Amino acid sequence: MNEASTSRPAAPAAPTPVARFKHGTFACTVISDGILEMGPAYVNFPTADRAEVDALLVRNYLDPEKVRLNENLLVVDTGQALVLFDSGVGVDPSLGRGFFGPGTGHAIPHLRAAGIDPSDIDFVAITHTHPDHVWGLVDADGTPFYPNATIIVSREDFDYWTDLGHVGTAPSQHMKDHFIGAHKNLTPYYEQGRLRFVEDGETVTPGVRAMATPGHSPGHLVYLIEDQGETMVCWGDLCHHYVLLLQRPEWSFQFDYEKEAATAQRWRLYDFVDSNRYAVFAYHFPFPGLGHLRKDGSGYAWLPTETHIAPAAAIAAAIAS
Repeated sequence: MNEASTSRPAAPAAPTPVARFKHGTFACTVISDGILEMGPAYVNFPTADRAEVDALLVRNYLDPEKVRLNENLLVVDTGQALVLFDSGVGVDPSLGRGFFGPGTGHAIPHLRAAGIDPSDIDFVAITHTHPDHVWGLVDADGTPFYPNATIIVSREDFDYWTDLGHVGTAPSQHMKDHFIGAHKNLTPYYEQGRLRFVEDGETVTPGVRAMATPGHSPGHLVYLIEDQGETMVCWGDLCHHYVLLLQRPEWSFQFDYEKEAATAQRWRLYDFVDSNRYAVFAYHFPFPGLGHLRKDGSGYAWLPTETHIAPAAAIAAAIAS
């Protein structure tokens, strides 16, 4: 056997950006906007003991110094509407990819590679208006990426995060940018009459229903995607990490707006999902972010669901073309 026959292909440098699955009769596509490199775990989960955080990650074969959060964008074709959930970090040199790095901001080319034209999106359902969820709504010049879409968002999040009056009192440039970026990305749709506020229990389009889960953000929403007796919970930033905040739900994340409320929502939704055996679509979990929860001791375990993932070479060719 020669050396060439025993060589192995190099692992891809980035996650395969497209996965597909069915939910009831709904056709679902997941695309990757990239990966957020968050740095040490103890910085991102500051209410927990550093040694305990680090030990839990090491026990699960994860590097405590390099927390990585995926950005999984879900597109659901209900047959009546094409719904995108959240939008990624965008491409603005000062606010989007320029802020989060070149490994992010890939939503638009990956949508097109999946055969989805941004102009065909009917609704962009926003879980909350933090940078990695709404900064991908417009290009660097402020032109909407989704010219025919209605943006779905809570009034609480819109009113708070688009208020530029908060910029002067924000404690850091990073927090100032939260308000500046939300204003830049949401107000063009609002001014065009293509932004709609939803409340707890309200239907976005048949098969998609909002549920209020304030805590991580003032008006954080999750969405129940329902068809043929099947329910999937698209939960945004209800939970950021598939080990830390599932096994230890009482811990918090550094960007939780109201930490106690965010923790309470986690406990509530974990029980809601587990007791009903609902599927979960998790924005920040390992790609493609689809799975179930199972009660495991005092916390929960993540059970990923198999999906059809497009070959990396085929996606690369589609993007290049």
